[in-house]
Amino acid sequence: MPKAYAAVALGLTFGAIFWSPSWAIVGGLMAVFVYHAHKLQQLDTWLKSDDRFAELPDSQGVWGRVFDRMEELQLKHFKSQQELTTSILRIQKSANALREGVVTVDANGALEWWNTSARKMLGLKKKQDRGAPLLHLLREPSFFRYYHHADFSQPIYIQSPVNPEQVLEVAVTAFAKGDNLLILRDMTDSIKLENMRRDFTGNVSHELRTPLTVIQGYLESFQLHHPELDTDVQKGHARMLAHTHRMTNLVQDLLVLSRLEESIDHSKMVQLQMPPLLTLALSQGQELSQRLDKKVTINSAIKSQNNVLGIKAEILSVLTHLVNNAVKYTPHGGRIAVTYQVTDGQLCLTVADNGIGIGAQHLPRLTERFYRVDASRSSASGGTGLGLAIVNRIIERHKGSLDIISEEGQGSCFTCTFPL
Repeated sequence: MPKAYAAVALGLTFGAIFWSPSWAIVGGLMAVFVYHAHKLQQLDTWLKSDDRFAELPDSQGVWGRVFDRMEELQLKHFKSQQELTTSILRIQKSANALREGVVTVDANGALEWWNTSARKMLGLKKKQDRGAPLLHLLREPSFFRYYHHADFSQPIYIQSPVNPEQVLEVAVTAFAKGDNLLILRDMTDSIKLENMRRDFTGNVSHELRTPLTVIQGYLESFQLHHPELDTDVQKGHARMLAHTHRMTNLVQDLLVLSRLEESIDHSKMVQLQMPPLLTLALSQGQELSQRLDKKVTINSAIKSQNNVLGIKAEILSVLTHLVNNAVKYTPHGGRIAVTYQVTDGQLCLTVADNGIGIGAQHLPRLTERFYRVDASRSSASGGTGLGLAIVNRIIERHKGSLDIISEEGQGSCFTCTFPL
């Protein structure tokens, strides 16, 4: 018989001896109370114990089942804790094996954890830096603005705080409730290769410009001052001169691209009034149309007087490229519509034509350097394959974007958006 029931029986026996039912009930209840109080005291002592391997007291009945169930839960919790600890250690070992640096930052901007690569890239110390503010470690003003602006759609490039010659790409991803995960990549070698490529392109272009100018000068002189030359020779000179002009334009475009790859000089950016620039670009388009004898109609609709913050020569280059391209690839008697307006909180410049159009398979690559939809067509129009690459790069430097919609035989629509 369980002890609780034994205590009740003892109380009833006690009452029977003294011929008092009341004393029997009181005695039984007191015995049950003392019994349960003792078990509660044992449970409390076990719960307060620092020894997680301490055993629960032996018991029977209800308390025995309670203690058995708690022991099962304790064992299950211990196993779950071990599995979780093993998983965390495995994740940390995996993260430490990565070449990329990984840093977790809490909602208050304090450093929580980092892997081995991040420790080397940032010079972190386990005891001193854990819990320290991230912005006390990465103090570059550009990163300070980037982190507080909280627009992590694009990574940022910074110098390593322990090695000024090391360039790090930092990508931030938000997770949990306000926490951030930083992924750091060493981009030093990639940037050096890119700088070498850009310097090579710029230097070769400069070196080519002088001999091309000399060749062009001699060919023009022969055509102008020696009309007695044989017809076949004159044709050969004309072809050489045409290709020299094309090579000169190519070198010029390469030099422009090389310059555009440098960071933009914000001191040269001014508020630009678009209507005068559009008028100039449209007049050049009309002149090109007359030279090509196409009689293309160019209409403009200026629906906004908002200025664009930028560099005048570069914005004018964008307008001229887009309008001239539309003229080149629009057939005789075609129409071109140029619109400038505010759409969805952005300044939008649209150049639409009803020309030959572009196949959908070519659209994603139109802004690549030297990419040609049709090599023969581009050569015939005098193109270098760099025009849209230049346009796209200028727009990116001005924090804008270029969107292209086209269909073969139906025309094309180029839309440039700039911040309002």
